[in-house]
Amino acid sequence: MGRDSTTAASAAAGVEPAALAYIRHLVEELEDTAFEDACSDQADEFNDGDLFHRRPEPSEVPAAVARALDGVEDLLWKGSPTLAAYARQDARNRRLEQQNVVAATAAAVADTGAAVDAHRRAIAAKLPRLRALRARLAALTTTASAAAGSAEEVTGAVVSVLERMNRAQEEEAAAAAAVDGLRASLAGLLERLVLAVEEAEEEEAKLEAMGPELPGLAEDVGVLFRAQKRFLDCLRVLRQFAASAR
Repeated sequence: MGRDSTTAASAAAGVEPAALAYIRHLVEELEDTAFEDACSDQADEFNDGDLFHRRPEPSEVPAAVARALDGVEDLLWKGSPTLAAYARQDARNRRLEQQNVVAATAAAVADTGAAVDAHRRAIAAKLPRLRALRARLAALTTTASAAAGSAEEVTGAVVSVLERMNRAQEEEAAAAAAVDGLRASLAGLLERLVLAVEEAEEEEAKLEAMGPELPGLAEDVGVLFRAQKRFLDCLRVLRQFAASAR
């Protein structure tokens, strides 16, 4: 055992059990928790728990450990400037995410609408051909047409027209079915778009409710970057101290 470890173990041996239990509690709670997740847990309005509710009255602990305890609490106590910066950044991220959803859904609506229009144009383009085939069939089946040629010729011509009519009608039916399916998809997309717009507006309202003169994005990013570094440094000190007391 090195000198530092021996010193830490000696220091831990003199700490009151309640204080040592509290330090171990913090280490266990934060050991596998990312800084962002720790902020999220503490900032959650539905989370009635608090990392620091078990903190005992001040007791003798090494100065470095005391600073680490104060540092973690300063960063993560409910209502801290760090959590306020996290809440603003989280709201910005959620707003951006919803704006992206709105944009993607609006693009899908536009694409689906364009596909519906394309199928409708295709159906409209087939109508003259169908009318022409029906007129041809009617002409072939009149008495005059039948008298003008042999029965075999008329029958062959009628069969040919009927085959072309069947293909055209099948194509028209397929296009119509595609339109029906696309219209159903379009209705669902429009519902999603309305919801996405509402959620984007809610995130925007949350940001506005935080105050008219919010710190900027760059400022909050800087605050959170420095806070994360401090958090990791404090947790390292507490982890080492708790380990030395075993």
